[in-house]
Amino acid sequence: MNAASGTGPGPTAPGLARAWCMVAALFAIYVFSWLDRLAISMLVAPIKADMQLSDAQVGLVLGPAFAFAYAVFGVPMGWAADRFARRLVVFAGVLVWSAATVACGFAQSFEQLLAARVFVGIGEAALLPAAYSLIGDAFPPEKVTVATSVFQSAGKAGSAAAFGLGGLAIALATTLVWVDWPLRGQASAWQITFFLVGLPGFALAFLALSFPEPARRNRGAAGGPVKGEAAAFLKRNAGLAALITLAFTCLATIGYSMTAWVPTYMERHFGWHPARYGVALSAMNILGALALVGCGGIVDRLYRGGMQDAHLRFYTWTIAALSPAIVYAFLAGNPFAFLACYALIQLITVPFIVYGSAIIALLAPSHLRGLLIGLLMLVFTIFGAGGGPALVGWLTDHVFASEALVGRSLALVVIACAAVAWLAMRAALPRLAAAVVAASQAGQT
Repeated sequence: MNAASGTGPGPTAPGLARAWCMVAALFAIYVFSWLDRLAISMLVAPIKADMQLSDAQVGLVLGPAFAFAYAVFGVPMGWAADRFARRLVVFAGVLVWSAATVACGFAQSFEQLLAARVFVGIGEAALLPAAYSLIGDAFPPEKVTVATSVFQSAGKAGSAAAFGLGGLAIALATTLVWVDWPLRGQASAWQITFFLVGLPGFALAFLALSFPEPARRNRGAAGGPVKGEAAAFLKRNAGLAALITLAFTCLATIGYSMTAWVPTYMERHFGWHPARYGVALSAMNILGALALVGCGGIVDRLYRGGMQDAHLRFYTWTIAALSPAIVYAFLAGNPFAFLACYALIQLITVPFIVYGSAIIALLAPSHLRGLLIGLLMLVFTIFGAGGGPALVGWLTDHVFASEALVGRSLALVVIACAAVAWLAMRAALPRLAAAVVAASQAGQT
């Protein structure tokens, strides 16, 4: 990752021991951000009952309310991380998303819940730009990649922790309905769950102040990228960029849709409660994190062996090999068969950002890579995270017209998006191989 630019060389970065302590603090913050982000997906049934919401409204709360704010506000939050103390940016972000999570428990209407979720997204948008900038300045260049990889793994660890700890929080909340809460009085179990999930964040925020602010280092060219260079790069690779973006947005749609709605599906279809399915889904996410490392190693080996389009070609192999699980998942009558299929589908929903980053690193000059990755993330977050869960809710309400058939909505989205992603990547293979060769000959990689 590129460090944030400064006005000149700064003081020496903290020693490696302190730098790794910083990564540990950021890792912990990132893990717990997923608990605030995903706990609501385990509370759909009681929220729907209390607020009289439709699945389409729930889909908006689960998807666009968070995703659009998270994607759009990443840009100004990145601007803030470039200009102010990044520790304070993270600190403020944690306070905002924690307060917004607590506010979800005070919501009395769909509009209030939607607004609270927007502020959860705004707060969480502060973390990644500041964290990557901090790590880029705290480590020497030859150790930045391993440090950012460790930090990135917190995403799947956070997903696993979210379902496990969320299930425990829901179970604990049911024993606290008699408590007279400040400003709220007595509350239902789902409201108490938001209090339990959000309140620790006010203490967790101080982890962002537990390490020194690394000095900013200007590693790039003094003038930065040439004006219009990014646009020229995208124009030159327009076909390839469009196909990859389409494929990865489809895969993001699968991942975000399943993350948002599988807990509800487990309740409606199999009768499992959060305390039970939370542990199972946590295990599936841990398997996904392990797959991220294993599949990456295979792709690197294929590329070193001369396969120029290895990142996409291996992905198409993976989707084809897992197509029986993709098709069968929501037809399975046994919950354990479904969970096995869910674990296999993780192999296509987890690695796409890693492969996307690797392709950009192969093709683009170093001073454009951060911008291009940011643009890719903006697109797949808005359309994948924002559109996927909402589409599932809309299909359930308006096409299948039954809450009990949410599995059919998920099946339609998962199967269709996997097929489109496979077709887009197959179409992109010759373009990618040619682009890698051209970039190598031009000396960009």
